[in-house]
Amino acid sequence: MLTKPGARLLQLGLAALLVLGAVGCSNEPEPTSDQDARTDEGGQMDQQIPPKFMVGDVPQAILDVKTENDYIYDTVQTTAREIPGYDDVLLADEENRAYLTGRDGWIWTMDLGTGEAKQLVDVPLMAAGIQRIPGNDDEVVITISRRGGASYPPGEQVGLYTLNLSTQEVTPLVVRVPHSDDVSEPTVFATADQERAKVASLDDTNSRPVALCNDAAVSADGKRVYFTESYVADGATMGGIASLRTLVMLPTTGRLWMYDMEKQTVGLVANGYSFTDGILIEGDGSGPEKSVLMTDNARFQLHRIHLAGDKAGESEPIWRDLPGLADGLRRDDQGRIWLSIITNRGTQLDWMHANPVVKPFMMEHPELISLPSMTSLLLLSPDASTPLWYTEHPQTRVTSIAAVTPGTSGIYLANFSDKTPGLHRIDSPLD
Repeated sequence: MLTKPGARLLQLGLAALLVLGAVGCSNEPEPTSDQDARTDEGGQMDQQIPPKFMVGDVPQAILDVKTENDYIYDTVQTTAREIPGYDDVLLADEENRAYLTGRDGWIWTMDLGTGEAKQLVDVPLMAAGIQRIPGNDDEVVITISRRGGASYPPGEQVGLYTLNLSTQEVTPLVVRVPHSDDVSEPTVFATADQERAKVASLDDTNSRPVALCNDAAVSADGKRVYFTESYVADGATMGGIASLRTLVMLPTTGRLWMYDMEKQTVGLVANGYSFTDGILIEGDGSGPEKSVLMTDNARFQLHRIHLAGDKAGESEPIWRDLPGLADGLRRDDQGRIWLSIITNRGTQLDWMHANPVVKPFMMEHPELISLPSMTSLLLLSPDASTPLWYTEHPQTRVTSIAAVTPGTSGIYLANFSDKTPGLHRIDSPLD
């Protein structure tokens, strides 16, 4: 006779198998091997039970602006299908050209007039985010990380880099960060209280390598770069078993850092999140920013990080219970905020968070874990307080939207999966 815990695990396994049979496993992330799936970074069975995390229904304000039709399917135009999956898109040269951070380790470039696409530069590891540096047309900031399941030459380092688009020169800015303690709750260090270290002074005695450098945002004066270190673990990757473990177990190792371009220093801005991802600077650019927006991907949240002012040092959750894994953040020319949801969350993941006793079992059997075959876009007001538009797409024409780049000719969707290759653009839904 089964005990109650045993019966619950059996029911969960059967339920998961039914889900898998109905919708299949999502493309990202996927386990790299049975051994990886069963052990933690130190080679021990991952049996620790994390705290309960209750997820509520998707906010009604978002559902109220949901499209009745599949807007992405109806309006998407796909070109240059030789371009594999990519994490971000940068529009340049008055939008006659696009640069894409390919999952194949190349920065791709595409002439939007002729449709010609080609590999531009082979960067270390894989580029994720790509951002302009205001006042500098030639150089951009890129974030570099490892992709789950991929192999790379020895010596290539995760971190924050610049790329010169004219010379194709890639220069590391930050590949090590100062040691900092893990905390259990979101913790913010106001600008006035941040401790910063000279990058040149960092070595094995006072720092560690960056684990996973995901996204970046550059201040309006081009002097400061904020970047997200999504989670800290040996062998951290974008996709793969390491990110799956983070998604399920919800550690609180996600960090936000700031690099000072003039002083060449780096300092911790915030930590205590599960999976820091998209980052967006707020303010009119007339002075140092008082706040930034940041997604906590694995917890389905959007936070305002207060750096100065009356709320300095606070992490304010603007949105909880988002429809799924909140990824990239971008503004359009009207100041509105585009938020990409790379994969919707589904009932299985919500149930596991409410019943964390099953999580070690599920991490031993990751083939039972499934996410819905759904990716989404959410448009928010400039202050992020009001949903303006929301649409869902069942991953038929675009598989996993990692970022959104608004342009004059439409909205470009960064598609991380290689199942639906090519440059994807949809019509702007609101003008």
